[in-house]
Amino acid sequence: MTGMIRNLVPTFTAAAILAAGSLIHPFGNIDSRAVKGPILRGAGIDAETLGLFQRACQNCHSFNTELPLYGRIAPMSWLIARDVRQARLHMNLSLWQENLAEDRIMLLSEIGSAVKNGDMPVQRYLLLHPEARLSDQEREQIYQWTRAERKRLKSAPSHSGAERRQDRPLRPRGSVTSPSFLSIHFK
Repeated sequence: MTGMIRNLVPTFTAAAILAAGSLIHPFGNIDSRAVKGPILRGAGIDAETLGLFQRACQNCHSFNTELPLYGRIAPMSWLIARDVRQARLHMNLSLWQENLAEDRIMLLSEIGSAVKNGDMPVQRYLLLHPEARLSDQEREQIYQWTRAERKRLKSAPSHSGAERRQDRPLRPRGSVTSPSFLSIHFK
């Protein structure tokens, strides 16, 4: 009996270490400061196109991230946290209205190109989230909206070169190893 207990101790120790390790997130909790809410505020977008963004984009590119069960267990939680942080750093649809018109115009160009070319949503995401897959017609709908929204923003009276402050970069372009990314996410 004592030998059997002695044999189980390493197994229980390993299980406890794995359980504790699943609670440790090197990239932090992805929703720690996030406030869920509407995306693309201030954009001239119809309800149908907005629905496409909500279905295919917001889970990574906004504060409206819904984690599946496997997204709460290491090491998958680490990978998801890293991917979501990178996606939000590149473009956060929850903060759309906070971007200058010039920034939104650039983002719209990137969105239109990435969606039309099939680069977004990324394939590894679609493997576990087939509902985010966009048909050719839906891709074209998003592309046409990005073109119309860029045109609307360019013709708006507030769109001028004077709007940009010289000390403000176009938008954050840090990688996960850049000092700016580390200072934002590991305080």
